[in-house]
Amino acid sequence: SMEVQQKKFDVSGFTLKMIAVVTMLIDHIGAVILEGGLAEKYNSQTLWLLDQVLRDIGRLAFPLFCFFIVEGFHYTHDRKKYALRLGIFAVLSEVPFDMAFDHTYFKPDDNSVMITLLLGLISIWVIDTLFTKSAARFSGDIKKRRICDAISVIAVIVCVYIIEEWASSDYGAAGVVTMIIMYLMYEDKLLGFAIAVIWLGLTCGDTELIAAVDLVPLYFYHGRQGRKMKYFFYAFYPAHLLVLSLIAKAAGLWAYQM
Repeated sequence: SMEVQQKKFDVSGFTLKMIAVVTMLIDHIGAVILEGGLAEKYNSQTLWLLDQVLRDIGRLAFPLFCFFIVEGFHYTHDRKKYALRLGIFAVLSEVPFDMAFDHTYFKPDDNSVMITLLLGLISIWVIDTLFTKSAARFSGDIKKRRICDAISVIAVIVCVYIIEEWASSDYGAAGVVTMIIMYLMYEDKLLGFAIAVIWLGLTCGDTELIAAVDLVPLYFYHGRQGRKMKYFFYAFYPAHLLVLSLIAKAAGLWAYQM
């Protein structure tokens, strides 16, 4: 029956996270090791080509991370704790990120994707709060409410662009807007994800459109969380960057400019 089939093809949140983590790792092997000096060191066309393939596969990761922030925002019991957890791991990730991508221990003007995700969470939280307020205030007047909501979204996005001028984190303001799009389109997750990927393609380069492949596993995701390994996914980010950067350092790749 239909139900049996749905059970058979059901992708859990855990599986989606694994796809994101594995594709991110593949991406960063390209960025940190190959682009980090190996391809230059051997001046090899093959290595540059391999790098391109790895980076293309890596495009699947970021929109999935955005998707989890929006899901997490809806599912979490404690938004403050959720934001604090992201904030703590953003701080823990900074040195490994700078080692991996800048060949230095601290570079305040180049910041990790954790900052982007945290900004995304805060942005949708603010928008959500403003929406709730306008719903209460203009309960009888749908038109006023829509106008008020539109102004709220625009105001938050303007603030995000100003903050990102200074924060300059991975994917920047465009990355934060990706999460805002997914939040606004939460009722239709697949369409929301598709529009968010198109937005990324327009703002961060055509290769981002490869992330449309994520729509396949997303189609089979029905909100089931699957295995709980919350801290693994947070800790994996700084941990894998630290390991990759130490491999690059040991291989003498820090001599090459990033």
